[in-house]
Amino acid sequence: MKILQEAFGEYNDEKVTRIRLINDNNIEISCLSMGAIWHQFLVPTKDKEHQNLLLSFDNINDYYSNPQNICKSIGRVAGRIKNASYKHYKLPQNDHGNTLHGGPHGFSTWNWEYSTSVDENRASVTFQKKIDESMDGFFGEIQASIVYTLDNQNKVSIAYSGIAGEEDTLFNPTCHVYFNLSNRRDLTTHELQINSDHILETDEYLIPTGKFIAVDNTPYDFRHFKNIESALKEIKGLDIAYVLKTNLAAILKDKESKRQIIVHSDRNGLVVYTPEKIEGQNISFSRDKGTLANKNEGIALEAQTLPDAIHHENFGDIILPRHSKQSYYISFTFKND
Repeated sequence: MKILQEAFGEYNDEKVTRIRLINDNNIEISCLSMGAIWHQFLVPTKDKEHQNLLLSFDNINDYYSNPQNICKSIGRVAGRIKNASYKHYKLPQNDHGNTLHGGPHGFSTWNWEYSTSVDENRASVTFQKKIDESMDGFFGEIQASIVYTLDNQNKVSIAYSGIAGEEDTLFNPTCHVYFNLSNRRDLTTHELQINSDHILETDEYLIPTGKFIAVDNTPYDFRHFKNIESALKEIKGLDIAYVLKTNLAAILKDKESKRQIIVHSDRNGLVVYTPEKIEGQNISFSRDKGTLANKNEGIALEAQTLPDAIHHENFGDIILPRHSKQSYYISFTFKND
């Protein structure tokens, strides 16, 4: 195991650092201090090169020139909060009068302080930031940390912790990671399995109504492995919250390369998203080699407590009481069978 650090340009006049975690199997992940972004997930290929399993950019500015939240850390609260409000609090609006992914100044907009650690079986980078209301518009102060760990079992773990200050606050973070496990610029060879019987019904602005909808006889049924591209032809892009039954949230696999990503989470929701409406956003990922990205070129798997939980008692508790600490975990295990 080893850790390398190097400069990755500047954003808003702040120096950005890339931290590389490399295990004994020649698998590597890299993270950026800006936005605590998960930048790359490199796995060996047969010709002794590396394949990046994530949609990524070669330039830090490219992460912030589009609305897709590519591989960024999302917080304080992932997903949408209806009417940008909670009790008597007004929250920052950035999506049709609602709050989306922590608002316009969420976790992804800050350059984080970091430290690293390594032993014979794992390497980690810990990002830390103290955020108050003047910074992101959420009530209460929070000391947030995000820990990325790569181990020799080829598992990437992300641990989120929040410590509240003198007031209660909200905490429901996630990673907006986009995967493409293939050598193609689409999802035609990808299959997905999700351990969920129900999705959330949403309104025209993707705000949950509170109703659970059974996936039976719908294009959203991924209880058994199903080709993603075939589903996308029926529903014109995924942007849906699944109600999870187990800690094993989902398995994504590419039939052509035999690569797999196994997702575990300690929370009850998985938002699955594909960028159907990417045209006109002038996006070109590293894998595109200079050409514009295709729609649905990757798939985001965002483990979290169900969106808008503060307005639905049965969705889960995302309130972080004053002076208390809460931690959450997501893991992504790579296999190549």
